[in-house]
Amino acid sequence: MATANPLNIFKGSDSLRKYFNPDEQPPLPLVELPEKLNPFRRDGVRIYAKLLTSLPAQNVKALPALNMLLNDPSAADKSIIEVSSGSTVTSLATTARVLYGNDDTTAFVSNKASLDRVRELQFFGLKVALYGGPTYTETTDPRGPVEWARRLGRGNSKIVNLGQYDNEHNWRSHVRWTGPQIWKQLPEINIFCMGMGSTGCVTGTGMYLRLQKPSVKVLGVCNMEADLVPGPRERPMHESSPFPWKEVVDFTESVGSTESYRLSLKLSREGLIAGPSSGMALQGLFDFLQKVKDNGTMGQYTDRSTGELSCVFVCCDLPQKHLDTYFKKLSPEEFQPIINDELLAVDQHVYSFRWEIDPRESHHRVPDILDQIKKPGLSKGSAVVTDLGLDSDPSCSVRFVDLRSRIDYESCHITGAYSSPLPNLALETKSPFDFGHTGALLDQWKELNLMLGNPGISRGLFTIKSPLLVLCYNGDTSRIMTAILRARGVEAYSFMDGMPGIIKYLASQRPCGFEG
Repeated sequence: MATANPLNIFKGSDSLRKYFNPDEQPPLPLVELPEKLNPFRRDGVRIYAKLLTSLPAQNVKALPALNMLLNDPSAADKSIIEVSSGSTVTSLATTARVLYGNDDTTAFVSNKASLDRVRELQFFGLKVALYGGPTYTETTDPRGPVEWARRLGRGNSKIVNLGQYDNEHNWRSHVRWTGPQIWKQLPEINIFCMGMGSTGCVTGTGMYLRLQKPSVKVLGVCNMEADLVPGPRERPMHESSPFPWKEVVDFTESVGSTESYRLSLKLSREGLIAGPSSGMALQGLFDFLQKVKDNGTMGQYTDRSTGELSCVFVCCDLPQKHLDTYFKKLSPEEFQPIINDELLAVDQHVYSFRWEIDPRESHHRVPDILDQIKKPGLSKGSAVVTDLGLDSDPSCSVRFVDLRSRIDYESCHITGAYSSPLPNLALETKSPFDFGHTGALLDQWKELNLMLGNPGISRGLFTIKSPLLVLCYNGDTSRIMTAILRARGVEAYSFMDGMPGIIKYLASQRPCGFEG
């Protein structure tokens, strides 16, 4: 357990291979829970989180994946298949690339898995093959997907099924790495706690710790019946496991999914970023400690040399892939509200600074548009343009639509601009980008979309392909309309500071007089 790489830097052509090798890294963090996360601290209990989420693949399965691949070199040039919708198969795929350059891994996944989990597998470059029927079955059930994958691996020389549920190199990875790390970091350990999925971590780590210190107790945590947390399984499903977990595990607890997600949330908010199976392991430890406290037997597990009870549980997953489920499992009151959530239904189009004409910078972006703006000049009086065509000024290839009130339009406008007053828009109207008041944005979004639904206006907007400049009082409302139009394929622009900005720009180019 000597640290070969205290600076944690990986160089050279095999840098990734070194990075994935635990022997090339310092021990993974072991972090004591503060009293606010440890309700038994005043009872002399110290609880530590072993952060296997700090592994390169960011989950507990990175170690079994590495060990199984190292002990089966044939996986270098075979198709790898595994029944898994998460950490195991993702770790296998990533590690196979690092070790062997093999990017042919297929995950066999229940058709009841969330789309987010399937997308995550695709993100990591895995092929995904769905199966129907029960999500979980006994791993030895001849009708189940695990046994089917075994038969497929045995019957095809081009396929390997490493098989997390019966491959001894799964649990031996934790004898090799996890157990020695914890023992080196915390020789006063009294209880080791881990969720039971394949039972690899609880078996291998518990076995190593018991060999070093026979008094260490091992607690396995399982799912409640039909109340699943991703990763662990129900207690009865472990009966057929070939791993020697029964020789290692002293106690088991079953924990519900709601409690697991809630405790995971609490850990993450306090700085230990941990997923639901991590919360489940800690909740199982809490339940066990409460039982021995209630029946007065906690002292049986206390270290005589320290007078304390030192416990380690494993943080084996991260919460991000399960975020939707947190909101399904937990009550709305457990999350801070979204302020101005009404804005989630409006103004969802992309904005770009390239679509806002600023005379100080436009020569770098849209010089042709700026040149066209100079041609029409300014006018007073009533509108003479009845549609958004180009017949008003053949020399100008840019169309103009003015959203200001009719009175303000008649006082001064771009010659040839089409007047389309937006209801309730006036000089004194609040900016839609006044972030403290959302009403203006909501109202203007609604009115703009109603206006664009007018056949007379939409015909001119969407059938003619020449550029369109949208004008308003200060440039903000026109930016919204520009984003809407751009999303619908119109080459639209707004002008910095709106109509006042146009007047200022034209005045800087030539004496500003009104036509007509």
